[in-house]
Amino acid sequence: MRKVFLTVAVLFTAAVVVQLYLAAVGVFSNPEDELFSWHGTNGRIVLPILAILLIVSAALARAGRRTIWLSVLPLVLILFQTVLFILTAMGFGLDESNWGSPPLGATLVLSLHAVNGTAILLLGVLLVVRARRLVRDGAHVTTGKPVAEAEEAPAATPSA
Repeated sequence: MRKVFLTVAVLFTAAVVVQLYLAAVGVFSNPEDELFSWHGTNGRIVLPILAILLIVSAALARAGRRTIWLSVLPLVLILFQTVLFILTAMGFGLDESNWGSPPLGATLVLSLHAVNGTAILLLGVLLVVRARRLVRDGAHVTTGKPVAEAEEAPAATPSA
């Protein structure tokens, strides 16, 4: 299961890089081509599925409590990407008619979308590093001890 966790972590991180590329394709393309929709589709379907698989594979790989909780963060941040648009629309009274020319405040808030995306990418890289270490060393990343040692209870010392 550790190799599965590593594979999913690599696929997730690669999908985030693809997501950044698709954002650039959408921004630098003719709006009539609707290429930006690829970015939305990848972000709403592919990334959440891989993020869920990341959590499941980390848990099944017994990656350690900290690594499992770290694997939950990308899904939370992906969900926040959409919530950011919803909150901004509510806060600035945006609808389909004025998304093309939002007020400066809305633009500054929505620009956090890119910062959050960078955080998702960095978490993906961190999880790949942790998964590689888990496969290579067979150790919990948090303790550095082999899994068998980390899960054993300390032996009782005989009293004299």
